[in-house]
Amino acid sequence: MALPRRNFLKATIFFAGFSALTLSAARLTFAQKTRSGTVSDPTTQIPLQAQQDPVFMFTRSTFDPYAGGLFQAPNARGELITLTLLNVTTYKTQRSTKISTKTSRETDCFSLLFKASSQLPPFTSIHTISHPALGTFDLFLTPRQFDGDWFYEAVINHLV
Repeated sequence: MALPRRNFLKATIFFAGFSALTLSAARLTFAQKTRSGTVSDPTTQIPLQAQQDPVFMFTRSTFDPYAGGLFQAPNARGELITLTLLNVTTYKTQRSTKISTKTSRETDCFSLLFKASSQLPPFTSIHTISHPALGTFDLFLTPRQFDGDWFYEAVINHLV
């Protein structure tokens, strides 16, 4: 049975249009580029409220002068617990081409190790820290207990 030329042309045009529509939808769905063709700037994706948080601007040099200094955080009853900043440790990114051929972005990553006078509330990990010079800010603290002493660590990682 022969297919008339007119039906063949209609089917071919329909198939080509449908394929083009499907491919363009797939590009919009799975592509990681904006309409201008460039990857968007990561700072534009950070909400304004997060950019106004003091921790957004903190660097290692912010905490270096306060090593050995006293910070405070409330416990479950609202009483202030004294936290002593023991040290500030910098982490360097290790460049490896084993997984990807792209270079990784530079980061400003550091950790803060505090020694607490008593235990902070175990039902939350984000604690409001206050310091006379740095003000009040929230930190995600991970508890560590050694020989009856309570230590808390906060890791801050910023893209450069």
